[in-house]
Amino acid sequence: MSLLRRQALGLAALAPLPALAQAEWPARSIRMVIPYPPGGASDIIARLLAPHMTELLGQTLVVENRPGANGFIAAEHVARSAPDGYTLLMGNAGPNGTGPALYGSRTPYDAVRDFAPIMAVSVVPLVIGLHPSVPVSNFRELVAHMRERGSGFSYGTAGVGSAGHMGIELLKSMTGLEMTHVPYRGSSPLTSDLIAGTVPMSCDTAPVLLPHARAGRVKAIAVTTLQRIPEATDLEAAAETVPGFETVSWGGVMGPAGLPPAIVLRLNGALGTSMQRISDQLSRQGIQPQRGTPEEFATYVANEVRKWTEVVQRMGLKPE
Repeated sequence: MSLLRRQALGLAALAPLPALAQAEWPARSIRMVIPYPPGGASDIIARLLAPHMTELLGQTLVVENRPGANGFIAAEHVARSAPDGYTLLMGNAGPNGTGPALYGSRTPYDAVRDFAPIMAVSVVPLVIGLHPSVPVSNFRELVAHMRERGSGFSYGTAGVGSAGHMGIELLKSMTGLEMTHVPYRGSSPLTSDLIAGTVPMSCDTAPVLLPHARAGRVKAIAVTTLQRIPEATDLEAAAETVPGFETVSWGGVMGPAGLPPAIVLRLNGALGTSMQRISDQLSRQGIQPQRGTPEEFATYVANEVRKWTEVVQRMGLKPE
């Protein structure tokens, strides 16, 4: 027996039990925590992924909604969980990007250091939606209407620091518009109030607002990508009126920092296969499916936090 072979066997004998047990992962159900109530883009994606991940991993993937504090409750819960692969987060542009940029040191976790990125799964265009009673027919008319109303015009979002909130704040900075922000605890209560006319405008993800627009319950007025999206080619891009304006949401699966590399790679592989299976379903709802490596996702998250931190500082934004 070679010296290298003997050394390898000796090291294996000395390996701690937890390391040996990793080979058996997963041995029980896995939770994927969603930062918002049911009905939002993160929830839609997670519930489509769940049966495929269950099949591929051989253990049930349970979707758990933990809304509150603009997504911070769910994100902090996962950040503080044991890095054993049994508690995951459907990370989101709000609690993992724009929110930490806005709240800074008041964020109860570090958006970069406290998580192990596994895979980006989505880029989600935002849609500006109106109650049908708002007397405008296009985005240019909406801008004029908001100028006329001044700060008396209000808009709702899924929460303070959400992608919708920060996107409208960016729009305000580019146009000089004044609007009053009405934050909600997620997309579902926001959309209910938009349909009821309690709030005249919302900025939320395409899969949340487009179905209601097609049913005539709300009026979709613009998409926040630079170009129009294939799922709604008749919906103008806000950038057609405000050149350069762009903001999107995104989603990706993360675990707590310290998640073993072998588990990260196993999850990344299962997610990649699952995303391939559901990509058509997501695309039909206005969600742009993503796949890639953990390293690519880590770089993306770090860049998002840095980008929005610069926006917050430049605009002098403060948490409400």
